[in-house]
Amino acid sequence: MTETIAPTSDALSRQYESPPVLVAEGAPLAEDSTSAEDIVDVIRLAPDAGLVNSLGTNHTLESAIADLVDNSIDAGARRVSVRLLTSDDRLTEVEVLDDGRGMDTARVDAAMTIGYQRDYQPGDLGHFGMGLKAASFGHSDILTVWSAQEEGDPVGRRIRRADFSKDFSCEVLASARARERAQARLTILGSERGTTVVWNGIRNAYRGSSSSEARNWLSARSDALRAHLGVTFHRLLADGRLELDVLVDELDVALEAPGIPVLPIDPFSYASSGNPRYPKKLMASGANHTVEMSCHIWPAKADVTGFRIGSKTGEKFQGFYIYRHDRLLQAGGWSDAAHEAPARQLARVLIDDDGALGTFLTMNPEKSGMKFEPSFHDAISGATAIDGTTFIEFLQDAESTYAEATKRNRGRKPAIRPDKGLPPGVRKRVGSELPLIDGDSVDLKWKTMPIGEFFDVDYPARTVWLNSRYRALFAPQGGSLNDAPVVKTLLYLLSHHIFEGKQLGSRDKDDIALWKSLLGAAVVAEDRMRGDSSGTAAR
Repeated sequence: MTETIAPTSDALSRQYESPPVLVAEGAPLAEDSTSAEDIVDVIRLAPDAGLVNSLGTNHTLESAIADLVDNSIDAGARRVSVRLLTSDDRLTEVEVLDDGRGMDTARVDAAMTIGYQRDYQPGDLGHFGMGLKAASFGHSDILTVWSAQEEGDPVGRRIRRADFSKDFSCEVLASARARERAQARLTILGSERGTTVVWNGIRNAYRGSSSSEARNWLSARSDALRAHLGVTFHRLLADGRLELDVLVDELDVALEAPGIPVLPIDPFSYASSGNPRYPKKLMASGANHTVEMSCHIWPAKADVTGFRIGSKTGEKFQGFYIYRHDRLLQAGGWSDAAHEAPARQLARVLIDDDGALGTFLTMNPEKSGMKFEPSFHDAISGATAIDGTTFIEFLQDAESTYAEATKRNRGRKPAIRPDKGLPPGVRKRVGSELPLIDGDSVDLKWKTMPIGEFFDVDYPARTVWLNSRYRALFAPQGGSLNDAPVVKTLLYLLSHHIFEGKQLGSRDKDDIALWKSLLGAAVVAEDRMRGDSSGTAAR
């Protein structure tokens, strides 16, 4: 194998364009001592190779992989596949494949060089020239890149963290192996052209002896990764500019296995605002720039994807959402412009202004959060909407919306908990709307009953029974434990108080008789109106 040193001293110093200033001994120090007469020499200071050991220390697995996807998007990729490959349920390899433009020898050498800053285009997501190396070495010991363009030989490069941290050495890999990787891309993505990034020697993975714990770890990481990619790239995914999938499978059988598509998660996807006066635009001005802050208040008690992201509740995602070229850089957090509080969980602020970067906002190398400059904090304090609403008043409006919903809850009587028969999401919503009685629960189930009867109340068994003769009317695709949720929820709301007393009273028995009579007549009418399409009563 031929070994070459990829980074040259000139390449390494490209990010150090301003030479150090040497001040003559005894000369007075002025505020700006950059006079040409002071300069006696110009030297180039290349970084020490030891900095490799600190690369990527702030990257999570999710943010690191998102950084690799940025590179794929900048290369014109429409399809990206992320593959978490295992051996005996332990993560041993991570691959990110794309169908982008690919790289030739010169471009792949540049990509492997620390701090090399290519000619970024206006819409590129890359920024620092560190993403590939920082993302990779934050989680692995060996980085391999295979790439192929439309014309020319495929190329491969490999850098090992231990060697790279000593002398920046990079291995040049055989073209034959690069062609094999191009064939694998063809199988997975339908394109030989593109790039494959491979991590080996994964450091931050489950290493215990329990197979079940290993599988749980992988499942949690896969779910977290899809959620992170879904919200980070939701704009590109939603309009079809990008297709993303995530696969978790054993290394030796994964080549032709399909990944799970990553779906867009829009953090502003509520159907109607929690406050009719929002969203509202506040203008923050300062440092010769004005930033538009779009302030939103989610509806109270929201528990849908978008408010909730992955396994985390919406309370964790209050705050600022900052975009750059349709890529989400910060998902929530107040960045010291306000403090986090449960009462503010409905408040979110969207900022989509590339001009704010470098003046008000500074992006970190992991692209997973922003530093708010003091001038921006000042601008936020003075921000107003056309109607005079300030940032503090927006937060107060969000708090009032949350408090009003909580107040409604407090006035409701405790109810028996619904259990078997209702989907988990409905049961969870019942718990958010009603205080629940500890211990007791009621089930909603189907059983065969006489024609003309629709439901019955079994007080000792804490069960509402529905007549399975009419099940096809409300679950035409076939029954399941949690089918017909609308009908079951209505019956729960109608009858739950029956189970909350110590026994059935005469008024309860009369109510049950009334409900059975009216609903029995209604279900017979429903069955006749639908005719032979369901045919339930006839059977």
